[in-house]
Amino acid sequence: MNQLKFGSSPYNTENEYPPPSLEGRKIKITDVTLREGEQAAEVAFSAADKAEVAAGLAEAGVPIVQVGYAGRDNDAIKQVRERCPGLDVAALVVGWSPDAETTISSAFDSGATVCSLLFRSSPSHLANLGFTVASAQSRIQQLAEHAGRVGYPDIVFGPSFATLAKWDTLSKLYRSAVQGGANVISVADSTGIAAPWAMKEIVGRMRALEPGIAVRVHTHNDYGLALQNALASIEAGADWVEASINGLGERAGNCSLDELVVALIALYRYDPGVDTTKLTGLSRLVENLSNVKVPPMKPIVGENCFTNKLEIHVKAAASNPELMEPFDPALIGGERAIKLGRGTGPTGVKYRSSSIGYELTEDEVEYLVDWVNRYAVEHKRAIDDGTLREEIQWLRKKN
Repeated sequence: MNQLKFGSSPYNTENEYPPPSLEGRKIKITDVTLREGEQAAEVAFSAADKAEVAAGLAEAGVPIVQVGYAGRDNDAIKQVRERCPGLDVAALVVGWSPDAETTISSAFDSGATVCSLLFRSSPSHLANLGFTVASAQSRIQQLAEHAGRVGYPDIVFGPSFATLAKWDTLSKLYRSAVQGGANVISVADSTGIAAPWAMKEIVGRMRALEPGIAVRVHTHNDYGLALQNALASIEAGADWVEASINGLGERAGNCSLDELVVALIALYRYDPGVDTTKLTGLSRLVENLSNVKVPPMKPIVGENCFTNKLEIHVKAAASNPELMEPFDPALIGGERAIKLGRGTGPTGVKYRSSSIGYELTEDEVEYLVDWVNRYAVEHKRAIDDGTLREEIQWLRKKN
């Protein structure tokens, strides 16, 4: 992929301080749409839905997909494995559950290749589950050892609510997991309350804790910082990053896959190996299967991301789209558009009318510009092609 096709401000590189370099790094993106995304209030995926989304992710080059919970979602894991034999499939294991060993084994038998061990991390959360820090350490080590015996190539230990736990507690839990055979340790900002500099600090400590152990991050968007926190973590050394299609997830959602991929390419000049032309298609697929509408102004894949309606902007885009866009929408499988509404002028009216088969006279253009602006104010929405067609037909019958 030609990374230079994605726009980037010269100030990103031409400044007093050198930009962060990811040269030589290997960053693995783990998609969590099928597990975390399903925890959004409105969402319920079938096993077949999960297999369809996983197939799209695999085709796009996303290397790891977390399909769901070990034990509960084994049918989906099996369907994903059968449809996507080359994909790494992660299963989330609830570590405090008495049957955790059984679910670790059953998920592996269903086709999971990544065992993600979930545990609580702060003493108050642990106490709520009947654990002390010491008993949690013992249990975590036992589960990691069992996952190793079962045969998982990758064992990830991911304590939730990690940004609420003190480092002394976190480091003990991490070390226990590594002693049990975990090769990845993870930090989850489960309530979305950490600042980017805090994520950098935590990831830096994790990197220094156990040399050779990979570090994963999981960020939530409660303060609108999921992407920024993911990028800050990558700068600090994180090499596994979780994200979801459309940012779908619990409460305010998670780091959005499309935003993460494009930010890495455009701003960091790092190619994560994901085919960006598949991003809009993946977004629409998950929008349909989840029945959660993508906000029109969502970055990268929102309907309005490459849309203009103001006359001065429409004229500029008509002469050179690069004047009005950060990059060509074709790079993410999208399309540019012109809409009609408040601020529309002759250029927009002519373009939209021509696109539906009407070449207008100058008098018709003048009338329709006035009508479009009045209609938009009265109805508080853009004018769709059907409404425009009806008005043109009425106008011509009238005259």
